[in-house]
Amino acid sequence: MTWLRFPRVLGLLIAVYLLAMGLLFANFSARNAAFVRGAATTSGTVVALVPRAAAGSTREPSPTVRSMPLAPTVRYTVAGHTYTYTAAHGRYRQRLRVGDTVAVRYLPADPGQARLEGEDRVLIPLLGIAFGLAALGVLVLLLLTRRLGRAGPRPAARTEVTRTTDQGTERGRLTTRPTR
Repeated sequence: MTWLRFPRVLGLLIAVYLLAMGLLFANFSARNAAFVRGAATTSGTVVALVPRAAAGSTREPSPTVRSMPLAPTVRYTVAGHTYTYTAAHGRYRQRLRVGDTVAVRYLPADPGQARLEGEDRVLIPLLGIAFGLAALGVLVLLLLTRRLGRAGPRPAARTEVTRTTDQGTERGRLTTRPTR
């Protein structure tokens, strides 16, 4: 019985962790959607490609590495003021080149807050969904295996038996054990 206690507690902790990560990414996704809803769009020009960590990586790229992820730095103009924005994550196979024109979303109240069109649109929601489904899977697994390792045999099935004789009716219980 106690041999299953640790895996059950660990399973619950894993499910809580996965659920928390799913909620965290769902929050990021909701904030990104709110930014996009309130943002205006303008065009900008790629002025540089700078080394940046790829999405999902915490490592900064090293200049000694043959292929490093590059993020575009974009210059855009709003109401006569020029702003510069560098994408949050780099790509190993960067499709943009210096001089390309790209769509930039910015907050009208604070044009310095910007993102490239489509940035973080797919990855963040997918991570939120993946963590949520993984938490659900762990919880279902825990639910399906909840009877494993319980002490004692299963309770016997009881049947009420009535027997009629010349002296009257006798009542009793007949206990049967399920076959295994």
